[in-house]
Amino acid sequence: MGLQEIISGRVWKLGDHVNTDVLHPSSYFSLDAERVEEGIMEGMERLGTALRRQSLEDGLIIVAGENFGCGSSRETSVRGLRHFGVRGVVAASFARIFMRSLINLGIPTLECREIQPLVRDGQKVHLNFKEEWIELEGGKWISFSPLDLHVKKILEAGGLIPYLRGEKHGI
Repeated sequence: MGLQEIISGRVWKLGDHVNTDVLHPSSYFSLDAERVEEGIMEGMERLGTALRRQSLEDGLIIVAGENFGCGSSRETSVRGLRHFGVRGVVAASFARIFMRSLINLGIPTLECREIQPLVRDGQKVHLNFKEEWIELEGGKWISFSPLDLHVKKILEAGGLIPYLRGEKHGI
């Protein structure tokens, strides 16, 4: 798994203060992967998106505004996003616990205040972690805040558990 140098996907554009309970309603919490996926689809419908499941073969990059992931901060929502094909999240700012849950499950989080008004649902974007920029359609590039070195190591390992296993075994 690990952090790839470039991650590409289709934008799922969201607004400010997106609550995890709307993103993935608690009535869909389950160990059954299909049920979890239904919850993300319900969240997409509630949050309003032009994207449909069949158009998501390229993977998803969530682009959100301020305070993304506020609310209950249950890790179940993050597991649902990972299962659904979310490859990265770019937001103006994050709810702290939700951001750490994304990182702990190996989903890169980037802070970039400029991107939200420049993208639309379904647009393809590329996150370049080596050069620290985001490429939008039409050749426009935007830089993002550098990843914390410790966070980068966790993402390179594929999440917190693989990182800790590597540390334990001196890898």
